[in-house]
Amino acid sequence: MPIQSFPAHLSTENWCRISNCLPKLNGSVLRPTLGSRMQLSRVLSMLQVHSTMQFVLIHSWRSAATGVKMPDLPPEPKKILLRLPNWVGDLVMCTPALRSIRKHYPAAHIAAILKPSLIKLIEYSPFLDRIIPYEPKGKDRGLRAYLRFIQKLRKECFDMGIAFTSSFSSAQLLFLAGIPVRVGYAKNARSWMLTHRKKPLREGGKNVPVNKVLLDLGLCELLGCTDLSTRPELHPGQQAEEQADALCSRYGIRQDDLLIIMIPGATYGPSKCWKQDYFAQVADRLIEEYNAKIMFIAGPGELLIVRTILKMMHRSPIDLGDQILPLDTLMALVRRCSMMITNDTGPRHFAVAFDKPVVVIMGSTDPRHTDCNLEKTIVLQETVPCGPCHLRQCPTDHRCMSLITPDRVIEAARSMIATYCLK
Repeated sequence: MPIQSFPAHLSTENWCRISNCLPKLNGSVLRPTLGSRMQLSRVLSMLQVHSTMQFVLIHSWRSAATGVKMPDLPPEPKKILLRLPNWVGDLVMCTPALRSIRKHYPAAHIAAILKPSLIKLIEYSPFLDRIIPYEPKGKDRGLRAYLRFIQKLRKECFDMGIAFTSSFSSAQLLFLAGIPVRVGYAKNARSWMLTHRKKPLREGGKNVPVNKVLLDLGLCELLGCTDLSTRPELHPGQQAEEQADALCSRYGIRQDDLLIIMIPGATYGPSKCWKQDYFAQVADRLIEEYNAKIMFIAGPGELLIVRTILKMMHRSPIDLGDQILPLDTLMALVRRCSMMITNDTGPRHFAVAFDKPVVVIMGSTDPRHTDCNLEKTIVLQETVPCGPCHLRQCPTDHRCMSLITPDRVIEAARSMIATYCLK
């Protein structure tokens, strides 16, 4: 029984039951090694699921239970759907994979699902034909909105879907959209929804941290892509370039100035943030030693951090006031800077994409997730017994950050300036 679309008379009540059931489908109820067809029948009867959804569940369960052979990859898919990452840094690190897929399927129409706040990052990417905004915590929140979005995707008739996020929901989205070839990593109880799966690297029963660039290129390799180059690639767009030029003109920044961008915040949480007074000390010393133009950049909710640092300083950096730069403008500005000093935040990868030297002050996160393209990067991290903890807020004394002194950051900055900036 082919599935063309979900019937209009499928009740919200039944969909609620289905939605609540889906995350548990690889658990004790439907797990092939523990379950049986009788158990499956009981579950479907209990859920009173519509026959269309019953077919979907039975088909996927049978595939998992019998080890059905992966379907052949379409040699020339006409339409490809990508589920892209939700974090700035992860999205930048995904761009080599986008480039690889475009080169492998030059004639395909490639669409990408992305949350609206990140669209400016890849709006002018030559690797994508279309961006589909999706905001599950905003306008697309709730069951009815989710079903409308699924129905919209089903009407598109995509040939292939690739999940560049490892969440259960990303595979579920491709699965319910009726995409025949679904590619992703076999983790988070979602393998049964993917037709082409890549196993994550494991050691001692745990996933081994692998940098995001190589992780995404691993899926490209699974598809047979041959361009596996790792350099991120960003395209700000003409308007963003003009806005960056206007900013430089307004604040008297010349091309031969030593422009150093500092990013003292982190969207992830305060555990990633270096001490504010340390940032102030480093900025003061770089102005004194090199007559550097220092520009502090604030992300959403980070203006207070920047204002506090500026009050602590004895020298005068560039004061952007209460401006929060759009991501595309920030990209274009990074293209014009000499160097960046930052916490482990998304914009550090802008510097990599534009081949700029960058000093990264890293705290609670494992550096192996981002240890690619480090030719012009110095990562400063203190080894502590409790790290890397990946917590958003430190429950103790934040020693992983406080033990990194301003002198260490200054020394790293001097090395970068001498090697790459003063030529």
